[in-house]
Amino acid sequence: MRLFGRRDTGVVATYAAVLDGAHLWLDVDGAVSLRDADEAVVELGEHPYDLTGLRGASYDVLVGTAPVRLAEPPHGGDLARTPLAPDGVTRWEVDRLEDGRVRLGRRAVDVTAVLDTVDVRADRLHLRIRPADGVEPGSHLLLLDTDDLVRASVPATAHDGVLETLLGVDDLPAGYFGVLRLAVGTETSWVRIRRRDNDLADPNHAVLLPELFEDAGSETELGSDRPRARLRWNPDGLLALRSIDPDEAGQRDGGAQG
Repeated sequence: MRLFGRRDTGVVATYAAVLDGAHLWLDVDGAVSLRDADEAVVELGEHPYDLTGLRGASYDVLVGTAPVRLAEPPHGGDLARTPLAPDGVTRWEVDRLEDGRVRLGRRAVDVTAVLDTVDVRADRLHLRIRPADGVEPGSHLLLLDTDDLVRASVPATAHDGVLETLLGVDDLPAGYFGVLRLAVGTETSWVRIRRRDNDLADPNHAVLLPELFEDAGSETELGSDRPRARLRWNPDGLLALRSIDPDEAGQRDGGAQG
């Protein structure tokens, strides 16, 4: 049920969210506008309200001149998150202040590359990765430990703004078992790899990614039916890989936190 009223407390809404990283969904009637920290007011168009032209860091939400108040704190935060804005370096957040007023905040995030596709080719993972600012000369796929130290570097081919690479068991750092963070770039300048349009608080439990298996023709005792490494999304939607000790290869891991 929609709650709406013009009282000295302003306009009351039951729902406010930025679902796609670019538009505000708000269940109120009337002309909606935003007021920035300098008291400048920007009128918005049709619902859902397009936010892509805004450059401020914080906005109060208004109907006419009255502030919009949210009846209750937002729900569902444990399952969903707002995707990045189209610029790839900011994310909108809908905040409910102590007095119930709705405030939009635009938060900066680290520059990342986007995973376009991933599939399996023979005994290797085939990844296509799109850096935000184009491909830097000399870029490789980098495997970082949880201290962001480069543990391995895998050659990549650049074309049409995309890096393409093949990752196999023989590319994993020898003797290292645990979470590896995947990045692209050079050892002195790299960015992490993220999930496109990620709107999940924990994508690892909702999205299946390929696994790496030992070559069936190798001399190891692992066997081709037991994974040697697993791709995973961390809670922030960044790509990671768990390198599995062959002695533990039959066990399921709890996810990637890197």
